[in-house]
Amino acid sequence: MEKFMGREEKEKKEKGGYGERLREITAVLKKHAITRGVSPEKLRLILEDLGPTYIKLGQIMSLRSDILPKRYCDELMKLCSEVPPMPFSQVIEVLEESMGCPWQAEFQYIEQKPLGAASIAQVHRATLKTGEEVVIKVQRKGIYETMARDIGLMHKAVRLMPPVSIKGMVDLNMVLSELWTVTQEEMNFLTEAANMAEFAKKNKDVAFVKVPILYREYISPHILVMEYIDGFAVNDKAALLANGYDLNEVGTKYVDNFIKQVMEDGFFHADPHPGNVRIQDGKIV
Repeated sequence: MEKFMGREEKEKKEKGGYGERLREITAVLKKHAITRGVSPEKLRLILEDLGPTYIKLGQIMSLRSDILPKRYCDELMKLCSEVPPMPFSQVIEVLEESMGCPWQAEFQYIEQKPLGAASIAQVHRATLKTGEEVVIKVQRKGIYETMARDIGLMHKAVRLMPPVSIKGMVDLNMVLSELWTVTQEEMNFLTEAANMAEFAKKNKDVAFVKVPILYREYISPHILVMEYIDGFAVNDKAALLANGYDLNEVGTKYVDNFIKQVMEDGFFHADPHPGNVRIQDGKIV
């Protein structure tokens, strides 16, 4: 129906959406009493309540220790894997829409509690009908529309900013456009699957590097199914030491491989936070 709308109707609908979103943002800021200051934890909670777009910005901010104090970066790092998850009913809805059948037709079991949840998707442990232990990465329902609206609203806010501000030092419109471009790529899991396959191919001869097996028959733009990896988080020093790992060796191999990715392959892992790097059976996964 929307393609038959006139320009005035579309603009009215867009303005209505922006107005509703502004009210939501104002309510969140009021809830957290932002005028009383912003602690690291309060900033994280505000970004969580504001939703996926702001969580994504928080993830980016967590990596900018050159700008933010370490305690803020450490707190915002939780946004990479400890975001409040979407309800399990929505997980099943997205899964079944993608597969075109009831989830029980392909899976024996799906763990309701996610292993991790971030801005765009969350991950659930599961068992295939054929017995393999896997994880299912499920995109948040309605994420595209939500982030498109938020970034559109931010573009409008940038135009209203006075010229003597951060706007004069940084092209905020360019930053927002780049964020939207990158996020759209992240929202297509077919691209992520292709990147995983390419990464595995380029590192197949590296004895200490492993990439999870992809189950291609279940992959769609909104669903990714891959081998379940246990082991230890790369930053879990206590567990690594208790299991006989040499931290210097792990660190050296990790850095050496990353240099190979950048300098030799020209194809590198661009999101190597602890939630995405594990140590299993002597290998970096």
